[in-house]
Amino acid sequence: MKLEQVCQTLNAYLSQKALFRTLMPLGAIMGIVFAALSLISNFIYLGGFVTALCFWGFVLGMLLALSLRQFQMLAIALGIWAVDYAYGFLSSLIRFHSLSYGTLLYLVVYGLLAFLAYKKSLAK
Repeated sequence: MKLEQVCQTLNAYLSQKALFRTLMPLGAIMGIVFAALSLISNFIYLGGFVTALCFWGFVLGMLLALSLRQFQMLAIALGIWAVDYAYGFLSSLIRFHSLSYGTLLYLVVYGLLAFLAYKKSLAK
């Protein structure tokens, strides 16, 4: 099954639900805003609830953007999320002189997903 078919099926499924149908136009913006809030939370303590809300809002925003095939916005949000993990990785490396392999793995995964979404946006 190709990615376009998955996106169409996801769009058809989410369009049936009233809440998701209402949030669908805001999906890409939600992903970018919650990724930016997560990045800001590295500098200003926003609390555990806001951090969890940022993660789940980011995931929901990415699913909604994927269903609408907004790959450029998807690449931007995933790129911001990857920068958040890059900051965490460099921070642990500089402050504590230790390699955080989990953070490095997340950085590679989100960076690769951002690159693939950007590449897909150019192919349109």
